[in-house]
Amino acid sequence: MMICTFYSSLYSQIEQPNEKELDSLKVKLETLFMEDQLFRGMYQDAEKKYGQYSAEMEYFWKVVEEQDERIEIEFINILEKYGWLGMNQVGRLANGALFSIIQHSSIATKEKYAPLMKESVLKNQSQPMHYARLIDRILVNDKKPQIYGSQTTKDENGNTIFFEIEKPKNVNKRRKEIGLPGIESFAKERGIEWNVAQKLK
Repeated sequence: MMICTFYSSLYSQIEQPNEKELDSLKVKLETLFMEDQLFRGMYQDAEKKYGQYSAEMEYFWKVVEEQDERIEIEFINILEKYGWLGMNQVGRLANGALFSIIQHSSIATKEKYAPLMKESVLKNQSQPMHYARLIDRILVNDKKPQIYGSQTTKDENGNTIFFEIEKPKNVNKRRKEIGLPGIESFAKERGIEWNVAQKLK
């Protein structure tokens, strides 16, 4: 995964929003979150009605893609000006909206702004699991081992398993660095028996 080379210059240009701006940003982000999620909450019903590979569903996802591109532009404009807005600034929902939007943005946008998200996480102003999911999904989608162990899949028998983890012996160290609990509890919640020895085979 490419590490953002723009981080230092971007961070130095960030403005501190005043109270009025924060109120406006909170409303804006919550609205963008609603728009980001609206069609995604409808797709299963649409697929059931029209069929997964129908012309209607092709148009459905075209509309979603066009909307994602518009939302991404607005998202970038906010981050370029104000940085990654923390929960203390805009609340938990609007802060979470940033995560939801970046999930559906281009890989270039993900890689560019992930360091801002990490900075917010290390200040306890964004959720560590959101950052872990962002980074791990980038890696898994690029056919690389994840580093936080946030991504699971199913094996041939239908059992939940982890996607490959980079140096699993060190996964808890990496998780601790961003404020996540050990992977054992995460694995237990998902019905996975965590055994580092097995993962090292």
